[in-house]
Amino acid sequence: MILRSFTHDDAPALTTLLHRAYAELGEAGLNFTAVDQDEGTTLRRASGGQTWVIEEEGALVAALTVSWPAEDALQELSSAAREPNRAWLNQLAVDPDHRGKGYARQLRDVGVDWCVAQGATSIGLDAARPAAHLVALYAAWDFVEAESIQWPGKTYASIVMTRAFGSE
Repeated sequence: MILRSFTHDDAPALTTLLHRAYAELGEAGLNFTAVDQDEGTTLRRASGGQTWVIEEEGALVAALTVSWPAEDALQELSSAAREPNRAWLNQLAVDPDHRGKGYARQLRDVGVDWCVAQGATSIGLDAARPAAHLVALYAAWDFVEAESIQWPGKTYASIVMTRAFGSE
């Protein structure tokens, strides 16, 4: 297992990973961007922050992007995203065949460490409210609900969750 920074050459493999990781949510009627985004969107989103990938036997099996500040469109929807010194967790993905190995937690830890080193005092995320397993995961990671938002064109309401940094 290799945890490393994303490179532009990873865009095709990351796009495939995102499609696989978000497929079950798409099948449940949740039209996450990651369900069917093209490589250009993947590159734009991954380049909009610091992105890490986990590689296993030459294949990307997990990824996470942290943005600071949150993207403008999100800041327009969420007062939590406009908070000073708040980073934003995006595009967390683990290939279904590689879940349960702790990859999401490892990526979260790397992302949090990076945020703290940059001077961020908290981190936020938004998740589909109907994706109860994701909301529960983030709550277990000490994220708390801050507000609800509605992304234009999405079939679901999103929950915005935040986590303050202590003595990481």
